[in-house]
Amino acid sequence: MHRFKNILFSPLARRDNPAAVRRVADLAGRNEAQITLFGVLSAPSPLHRLHQRPAVEQAVQQAERRELANKLERWDPSGDGVEAEKVLQVGNPGLAIIQRVLQSGHDLVVVTSDEDREDQATIKRLLRKCPCPVWVIRPTRARIQRVLAAVNPDSAEASLNHTILELAASMAEQYGGELHVGHAWELYGEGTIRSSALMNIPPEDVEQMLHDERAERQRKLEDLLASGVVADAPWQRHLQKGPPAGVVTGLVAKHRINLLVMGTVARTGLKGALMGNTAEKVLDEVHCSVIALKPPGFVSPIQVPTR
Repeated sequence: MHRFKNILFSPLARRDNPAAVRRVADLAGRNEAQITLFGVLSAPSPLHRLHQRPAVEQAVQQAERRELANKLERWDPSGDGVEAEKVLQVGNPGLAIIQRVLQSGHDLVVVTSDEDREDQATIKRLLRKCPCPVWVIRPTRARIQRVLAAVNPDSAEASLNHTILELAASMAEQYGGELHVGHAWELYGEGTIRSSALMNIPPEDVEQMLHDERAERQRKLEDLLASGVVADAPWQRHLQKGPPAGVVTGLVAKHRINLLVMGTVARTGLKGALMGNTAEKVLDEVHCSVIALKPPGFVSPIQVPTR
């Protein structure tokens, strides 16, 4: 089972979600992990400070601090037998969470999100720039945990794929759910091959190319699943032709997936790498919980402030 030892839990959702608290407490208990319950107060903008009286600004911050402290009390997993350190900070939520991860060595960030997802900008910042895995817990009424691992069985992404599979398998095992693995494939340049008069490739040759491409992707997917610690996991395999974002969102809807495990940035792992178009589109479309992983060697572009 994939193990986390230093969890940062920041409830972004406005609405309470006792099930999310139980999930975090259960994960921490099974891993003997420590939890930091982290809340961020929005700082007033320079324009607000220019026009607002200091006494009013101070009163607003004190009231918001009390409200946030009360909110963290409701999200405290201590009632489920797991102690959590509470930390309140002023700043931008996404930036503050990432800086806390860099300062304190957290190996998992857990955030909650409402169905209206007003916090989408903060979540996308975390998925782009947070160096450790990010688990976004969204509301669900499902009683069965259905986990989908979205992979690209390219040899250059072997390490990331193994982490995705291991984490998906451990989450399904932990909650007794279903395991799915999905891979989208396409024939490079198929549209041009079929339409360009310059290429003049017979239709039967195009069909053979498609057949060969699918067979090769099938072989790579089976090789990936036959390796590592997930070789015996009961995967339901989904190899589908089409754009990756469309295939993944379609699988989530069709199989009623409530936890998607996927990578979010290019396999280069370059400092400051942007979240890929596939991940961006998927996150905009799905309503399930998501665990997002970075490739090995990813370095966050966020700087830790010097004191």
